[in-house]
Amino acid sequence: MAKKTKQDPEHEGPVDLASRIGARPAPAPAPPRPPAEAPLPPRLDGPLPSRRDRPTFIGGEEPSPPPVPTFETPEEEQAAPPIVSPRTPPRPGEIDIVATPLPTLDDWHRFELALRKVRGVGQVRTEYYRHGVLKVRVSYEGHDRLAHALRVVPGYRVRVIGEDRTTIQILVSSEGDERRPG
Repeated sequence: MAKKTKQDPEHEGPVDLASRIGARPAPAPAPPRPPAEAPLPPRLDGPLPSRRDRPTFIGGEEPSPPPVPTFETPEEEQAAPPIVSPRTPPRPGEIDIVATPLPTLDDWHRFELALRKVRGVGQVRTEYYRHGVLKVRVSYEGHDRLAHALRVVPGYRVRVIGEDRTTIQILVSSEGDERRPG
């Protein structure tokens, strides 16, 4: 191995050999100046230039909505238009069933088919299914309350956790999904 020699602290960087042999060092290149009025080349990755004089807003050509009626005094009250809602309360003979957990769409579909087989249950209409919660509206004609009739949904264990005049909330588990305490 070669032996390392100590160097002067002056010579730690690169050495300009041209100045040692008498040649003049080359001047550093000057940075190029941008042309005074030259346009920039178009960017290929940027936004496309607008073809219109003014920006177009979504819905900008639609008429503005009608003004909201204000009620200042009882004499000036006018009949406000009714608010249209897609959700309506159950009619006589109908009741909403909110069932959980039904984690997959297959579980929801199988439970809905089994619910149609319960004695006294007529039409079954799905209101919504989100995050494992199913809400169906059923028509029911029977001697017992629907909460009692739901005990015999084929293939499922049903536990009623809440009930009022228009809604029954239930916990559902399939017969084959018995969970034993550990």
